[in-house]
Amino acid sequence: MNKTLYIVVFLLIGIGAFAQIPKNEIDVNINVFPKEKPALSINSNALLAGEALLYKIAILNEANKESELSKIAYVSLRNQSDSVVFNHKLKLKNGSGYGDFFLPADLKTGVYNLIGYTNFSRNNTAEAIDEKTIYVVNTFMENRGVSKSADTVRVNAIDTKGVSSFTHGSNEQSIRIKTDKQSYGYREKVKLSLESPIKNKGNYVLSVRQVNPIEISNKVSMHSQQNSFKTFYLPELRGEVVTGVVLSKKNSTPVVNKEVSFTIPGKEFVFKLAKTDKYGRFFFSVLEDYNAEKSIIQIIGEKGDTENYELVLDDKNLILRNSKPSILKIDPNLKEWLQERSVQLQVENAYFEKKRDSVHPRKLHPTFFNDMGVLYRLDDFTRFSTVRETFVEIITLAAIRGSGVNTRFLVYNEYDPNKLGKFNDIPPLVLLDGMMIQDNEELLNYNARDIKSIRVVSKPYRYGPKLFSGIISIETIKGDFVLSEKNLIEKIALQPAVEEKQYFKPDYKEGSKLSRIPDYRVQLLWNPQVDLTSSEYTTAFYTSDVSGIFEILLEGYTNKGQFISTKSYFTVTEN
Repeated sequence: MNKTLYIVVFLLIGIGAFAQIPKNEIDVNINVFPKEKPALSINSNALLAGEALLYKIAILNEANKESELSKIAYVSLRNQSDSVVFNHKLKLKNGSGYGDFFLPADLKTGVYNLIGYTNFSRNNTAEAIDEKTIYVVNTFMENRGVSKSADTVRVNAIDTKGVSSFTHGSNEQSIRIKTDKQSYGYREKVKLSLESPIKNKGNYVLSVRQVNPIEISNKVSMHSQQNSFKTFYLPELRGEVVTGVVLSKKNSTPVVNKEVSFTIPGKEFVFKLAKTDKYGRFFFSVLEDYNAEKSIIQIIGEKGDTENYELVLDDKNLILRNSKPSILKIDPNLKEWLQERSVQLQVENAYFEKKRDSVHPRKLHPTFFNDMGVLYRLDDFTRFSTVRETFVEIITLAAIRGSGVNTRFLVYNEYDPNKLGKFNDIPPLVLLDGMMIQDNEELLNYNARDIKSIRVVSKPYRYGPKLFSGIISIETIKGDFVLSEKNLIEKIALQPAVEEKQYFKPDYKEGSKLSRIPDYRVQLLWNPQVDLTSSEYTTAFYTSDVSGIFEILLEGYTNKGQFISTKSYFTVTEN
């Protein structure tokens, strides 16, 4: 990380590191921040329903080099009315991320836009997003309800025999693509190498796909972003940022120094605490991986006190201006090809389980207190029907005192013969499936037979802005505890990041179990993480049972910021 970036990070921390801030609340000159811009790569801009859209996003600085700021990127597919087909969140590694989306059978024929951006890139007056136009043809359903004023985009049939059969690139120093042959049979191994006359180290995407016999004319214009110049969006420096503001219900003014908790439930739950600043704003930076799609934000306070506040979350959704509607007019000469591809896709999808991509398991983080304290697995003891009895008979390092609204939990110092815990004048942190319990009666009324374990950390613990006398963390058997809404809570859908994959490649060596399974792949290879650390790169893949001309595409940016795009072609014919 260079000196300039250190200064920028310091400034960002100094102004709160929120996802978005009104510009009138920023005390520094925002022109000192470097810009970053997204760049998308896709496997094809013309796809059929039933195929997979494959993409990669790279985040670049002004010199077209890997950006060192944002760690989260967003990719979305939308129709021309800006209705969302999918929203993906990606964790960036070395400034890039990748994902895919299966185009379902109910996706209408039409023009769609794949957009990519970061929270920080939204500040740009130009290149705030990168966009690829995707033309989708659905052979399973009739296209109806098209506006008479819509533009016509023609999908014309072409003869692919005229496609170049030699390598060509974007400049004289492009990387050369070489294959061991120019023509292959069905299910034959292709040996591919990348050679560079100079060191073109960088991060690239490598795609091998059949050339579609179509040509798109009258291409549509791009979307434009509805940019609010009153808002400044900060980079998600360490991870995803969740932000909002606490307001007084009485007069809608910001509430200062109010504590807020955030939970993503689960076995390896995520729990965080924050305190509002002078503008009533809070933020949570989520570095951890997680699987749950629901999260909870609570305002912390005495019973009844939280009813005086309102919790408003910042909306991170990107809104685009609608583009003029378009319709696809398909050349009748494509009918035979579309019918053939439709049948092939149905056969391919019928064998989906046999050709499933390998998903890299998420590296879930342990809870913030890890394995501290003592864990009581209740199945190791005689079960009791109430939580109070369980604490009396089993939990030796914690206790319940009082009753009704005066019920409180406390922890013991295991080395003190008088069982007096330090700081017992302040309560411990009580968690149930990762959710902070503020109403102790709610926990006492829970069925103790549904509790799996109780962990007690009997030492004082400072977490975020608060000090606790200890921690009592309770895990249920099913992990399905639902917090009541007596306290002010906000439930939000927090989509997990896209899982990394190793994309399927068949191996047709002798004795392969795949030899009897049909193979109608037109996407023979997709590698979104080709790292050319030396002057030569080699790989291999197999052709399918589909004949035609196939394009090898390599594109990406070198470490010096130069864009490289190189193509080569080979043919596949029946053996």
